[in-house]
Amino acid sequence: RNEMFKNRLFLTGIVGTISAALCCFTPLLVKGVEATLEVGISPGLNMIFGSIGDTPETLGQAVDFLLKYDDCCEIRTIRPVTPYPGSPLYYDAIEKGLLAGPEDFYENKHLNADLLAVNFTELSDDEFYACLQDANRRLLENYHRHQRQASLDQVAELYQTRDTSFRGFRPV
Repeated sequence: RNEMFKNRLFLTGIVGTISAALCCFTPLLVKGVEATLEVGISPGLNMIFGSIGDTPETLGQAVDFLLKYDDCCEIRTIRPVTPYPGSPLYYDAIEKGLLAGPEDFYENKHLNADLLAVNFTELSDDEFYACLQDANRRLLENYHRHQRQASLDQVAELYQTRDTSFRGFRPV
């Protein structure tokens, strides 16, 4: 049992950050996420969008995956991919003329982690942002719907059971 638990933690660790284009969600990945949730651990499910090959469809698959496995312990959003200097994606951006070098990256492109530094997709920047806005709206609505219901359940529990252990409303 202990070895199985360690394997589940390992699988959670390898989930890491996944590009929407890589949303193949292999059986091993799904099994790891499900096993992690079964033992009461919130998996770190981070998705990025805007890499080579990403499309509105792959973004939709990423959102569906996050919604399916969202335990609402934290706010989940999808951020644009960032080609950090030294990474293979950085060199792709330079080769494609999307970046001039590290100064261009740090001084002109990477100004906010939630905004595009480089758009590798076939979408215009406006189309890209519209897709990302819709995706994150769906994720945020899910989170806040869950939090609202949990708070209402907390109120009901307090007053219906006269819960003397209650010590104030807190995020659930």
